[in-house]
Amino acid sequence: MITEIIEKIQLRLPPNRDWTRQKQTEPPTYGWAKRVGQDVLDGEIAKRRQACKDILERGQAIRPYVPGKVAVIILSCCRWDPLQRLVESLRQFLEKVESYALLEKILVDNGSGPDLVKRAQGLAFFDTVVAHDRNLGLVGAMRDIYRRTDAEYIIFIEDDFILEYDKPFLKRLIRLFEEYPEIGIIRLKDQNNWWKPHRVIAPLRETSDGTAFWTWLPSRDGMLNGWAAGSVMFRKVSYFSVGELPEAEENVSRDNKLHQGVIYEYMYGKRFNAQWLAAKVKDGCVFVQPNDFAPSQGWGR
Repeated sequence: MITEIIEKIQLRLPPNRDWTRQKQTEPPTYGWAKRVGQDVLDGEIAKRRQACKDILERGQAIRPYVPGKVAVIILSCCRWDPLQRLVESLRQFLEKVESYALLEKILVDNGSGPDLVKRAQGLAFFDTVVAHDRNLGLVGAMRDIYRRTDAEYIIFIEDDFILEYDKPFLKRLIRLFEEYPEIGIIRLKDQNNWWKPHRVIAPLRETSDGTAFWTWLPSRDGMLNGWAAGSVMFRKVSYFSVGELPEAEENVSRDNKLHQGVIYEYMYGKRFNAQWLAAKVKDGCVFVQPNDFAPSQGWGR
């Protein structure tokens, strides 16, 4: 009895202080996460599915897009080394592994200056480069590019991630979106962070091609587990259906309680998560974040 109690306590502890550098375990280390049953998942789906179907049917009226097109958007700010590393990982993957062709690769440079932008253009990788004269912050830069892109699906990556994957994944993710209308966003980050107390994780489901995925439900306050920055793929229509990111007048320090990360992930997330659910594909954790560079100035100065 005592041994069982100790084991349960140990399971709920964070893996260690270095968890940000660890990849997802198999099975995941659930820790403090709340795992709910099929009945809870069915209830969340019942509240949302028909409304989500209706939104998707009106999608072109909500915000026009090119069907099937995927925009791969990288946000960068004054960090050449991680940006170059990410681009090379993407280049190798897209040339040797991924077969999906309807892609646009976009760099959003958040005030790095002309020299870095010129170097980025010299990589001969990006189809489009949007260079801001000043740092608009995460919210300002993403609010702008989400309006500009005509893709049906958006992959958002920050410049300090790396793609580490060895098989095509885009067709599988698009099929997941097509078969499960309530899924508005797919989380793609490979990190051992499942144990966080706000996680609400439903049982595995599966697409018709055998892609298994968990559904992450909104946290109790509604702010977390769905909408996120970093490495995600989401429907353009799901974003615009609940309204755009709120305007943020200045890019303040992360010490400020209302820095742009909070505005982007929590404040907007509460609106998004009220309508849409998130998927986490069992073998689809595509991007890793080594956390070996200083935080991006695009989040806060």
